[in-house]
Amino acid sequence: MSFLLRPSYWLVILFLFNGCESIPFLKGSYTEKLESSVTVPQIEGASEKRDRYEFSGKEIIISSDHPLASQAGMEVWKQGGNVVDVFTASSFAISVLRPHSTGLLGGGFAIVYLPSKGKWAYDFRERSPKKGTASFFLNEDGTVIPGKTLKGAYSAAVPGNVQGILQIQKQHGKLPLSVVIAPALRYAKSGFSVYGDLAGAVTKTWPSMNQTMQKVFGIDNRPIREGELLIQEDLSKTLDRIIQNDKLEFLEGETIQKISEYYTAYENFISTEDFKNYQVKVSEPLMSSVWGHTILTMPPPSSGVHLVTMMNLYSEMQKRNTFPKGDVGEMIRITEAMRVAYRDRAELGGDPVYTNVPVPKLLSQGYSKEETNEIEKKVVSGSWPAVQEEGKKPESYNTTHISILDKDGNAVSTTQSVNGIFGAGQMVPETGLVLNNTMDDFAVAPGVPNLYGLVGSKANAIEPGKTPLSSMCPTILIDGSGKTKMVIGAPGGSQIPTSIFNTLYRYLIKKHDLYESVSYPRIHHQFSPDRLFLDPEIKPTYPQSDLPFYQVQYIRHRAKVFAVTREGDLLIGVSDPKGEGVPLGF
Repeated sequence: MSFLLRPSYWLVILFLFNGCESIPFLKGSYTEKLESSVTVPQIEGASEKRDRYEFSGKEIIISSDHPLASQAGMEVWKQGGNVVDVFTASSFAISVLRPHSTGLLGGGFAIVYLPSKGKWAYDFRERSPKKGTASFFLNEDGTVIPGKTLKGAYSAAVPGNVQGILQIQKQHGKLPLSVVIAPALRYAKSGFSVYGDLAGAVTKTWPSMNQTMQKVFGIDNRPIREGELLIQEDLSKTLDRIIQNDKLEFLEGETIQKISEYYTAYENFISTEDFKNYQVKVSEPLMSSVWGHTILTMPPPSSGVHLVTMMNLYSEMQKRNTFPKGDVGEMIRITEAMRVAYRDRAELGGDPVYTNVPVPKLLSQGYSKEETNEIEKKVVSGSWPAVQEEGKKPESYNTTHISILDKDGNAVSTTQSVNGIFGAGQMVPETGLVLNNTMDDFAVAPGVPNLYGLVGSKANAIEPGKTPLSSMCPTILIDGSGKTKMVIGAPGGSQIPTSIFNTLYRYLIKKHDLYESVSYPRIHHQFSPDRLFLDPEIKPTYPQSDLPFYQVQYIRHRAKVFAVTREGDLLIGVSDPKGEGVPLGF
């Protein structure tokens, strides 16, 4: 299957910079090969063309979900910025370029690692507003009000994207805010060519959009189409206000007043007080030694701990000689590691301020041995539990990720989101801002699946001020010599942890190169539904007849990985060929 980078992207890039001769990082591998394509490998060793989605350099590499977002980062690097300036520029840019995935009224996580200064985990995820209680989303008889957490004004939580990005920039960036936001401001004000993914998202969401949103994403009262120019004037004005007022704009500025005015028609569900009370949470990254590397990832309420649990369980099962040999044994090890990790996520995952998430236990060697013993019993006895057929759950694979690494090992891994496709499907008038629908990431009631088919427990119940459990887990790896080895992350809802696991498994265990590791067909199990999801290309290697103990569904794994790695003195970046982003660098 081929994925072509649309020529319109390059035309916009070249137009904005008056020709590529002044842009060193656009010479060579990209400008000389605009007509070639990339092929996702069908099976190990298959031929592939990777020139669109792989980039190497020696100074810095950024991998993101849109060419112009990567370009924005390199623009500020060229002006003397550091990796945090690159992060800031590309984060604001991607909010303009992929409004169906993320936005300034969304939220996210970031791991920042600056070897000479330190390491930080930033949680600027959305929080439940003061009026956000479980009863608000339930009928009098305790049943869930259908769709209230999914779409509309009440599905939004208090956003943290702007507050988080600005705090990270202030603490670690070098350039003025006007410089790092300039690319995003330009993309909003002058517009950019609509690409297929965005056009499809607009068409899909169009019926549920409010009138304000339809005016922005429509032309002649119909959804904007691929190839047409998207201009976001109100959003450009909001960006201008952020440049002028910095963090005050999202504390008490005009933007917050407009959001408050919008919510007067919705019981003041989100108020100015919610914004004033919002705090970016800063902590140490979750650290663990696994697969020969030190891993830095987000602590709860992210799913970083469950990613590491997965890796530890696989390692413990590798030591046992009771598993079947060959491909089937390997499939069992991977699947059961995923099943246990997602079971823990469903039963224990939540905001650590409100519930006890036993991170030390989940990461301990004793826990890995204990769980492997239980898995081993099933394998040896052949007493696999009966697989229950379950109905297909609705799915969405939005969110976005940016990975950045420079020659000195400075790195940022950030995942940002408005949750579902175009979040709440509502735009706040005169702001250009789309509301998130992150209230759906809470467990509205025990056992009730969310948008991604994931279930939760009381640990992830809705409470005022609480941060919902998240699948996002931006990650940085440090090798045995102490050098930054890899920056990795992914959008993709419930498939985020497993897509990162799949890539690390291919790269660190199977020793594939980075492009092969990112693009290789994937395996996914999330405990509920009790089903093994396999990319269709895997079917010849793993037919259902070889896996009778699983209910197998061959379906495209839609999560996208964005990664940068160091190999010697070379930095290599890959953007997942499933998407339309590209890596760039010097």
